[in-house]
Order: sequence, then structure tokens, then C-alpha cells
Amino acid sequence: MKIPLFFVAAAAVAPAGCDPIEEPQLCREIPQGGCPVGRGGTCDDAACGALYDCFEGAWTEVARCDAPGEPVEEAGVGGGPGGACEMITLDRSGEAAGCTPALQQPDCPAEAAETCVDTACSTGCVDFFLCTAEGWRAVAYCDGQGRVTVAP
Repeated sequence: MKIPLFFVAAAAVAPAGCDPIEEPQLCREIPQGGCPVGRGGTCDDAACGALYDCFEGAWTEVARCDAPGEPVEEAGVGGGPGGACEMITLDRSGEAAGCTPALQQPDCPAEAAETCVDTACSTGCVDFFLCTAEGWRAVAYCDGQGRVTVAP
């Protein structure tokens, strides 16, 4: 069976039109004694010597904990002095693993949104999805001001 030349040429050109998509910059291991504020870390936990936020692939100290329940110094993004970080909490009920197809930026996994509302959109992510048994479910998005908003 002969394949028309048109289909061969179209197949050869199709992949060339796709631009590589940059992966979101997720943080790896948190500094010793640190707790991630995006996962509910607080100074009420005696194990937390400091609270950290994941920003552009690096852990940034948000608050140091002197004694349980008492943050010593608040910090802004980048570790400088500033306001407290307003955290995102997403409903992760029904979470599963193995959703296909894989997300491509600007779509990102839910954990990329669970950080400060003012910094989660700086990774290039626009929409955040949770993998469920039914497939990907939109759980948050970046609004016009570059802040994460939890989806209704």
C-alpha cells in the first residue's frame, strides 16, 4: 500500500512546530529544621525552626520560629523584610496518580500553587490541576494581577 506523499510531508513537519515547554521550578529538599508553609507548616509545630516557601525553584525563608507558636521575624519573597505570606490551601480530596496526558506549561500540578498567592504565578504557570481518578481537575488559576485564585 502506497502512502500519499502529502501525509508523509505533514508528519515530518508537525513535530517541528512544537516549542519546548519549560517545566515549573519546584523545590527539592527543604532546609533542615524547616517546614513548608504551602503544606500547612506553622511555628506551632515544635519541629519547625523556620517556615519556608518555594520560590523559583529555591526555598525562601518566610518566618523564623523562636519558640513554638511564635514567629520571630516575618520575611517577604526572597527572604527580605516584608509582609507575611498569604498561603494557598487547595482541596486535594480524590487525588490520584498517573493522569495522562502529562501537563504542559502553562498548566501545572496543584502542588505548584500551594505557596504564597503572590509568588505561585511567577513560575510561568497559569492554571493548576489535580490528578484524580476521573482525570485532571482544575483547582486554581492565576488571575489578572498575577495572584493564585482557587477555582470554584
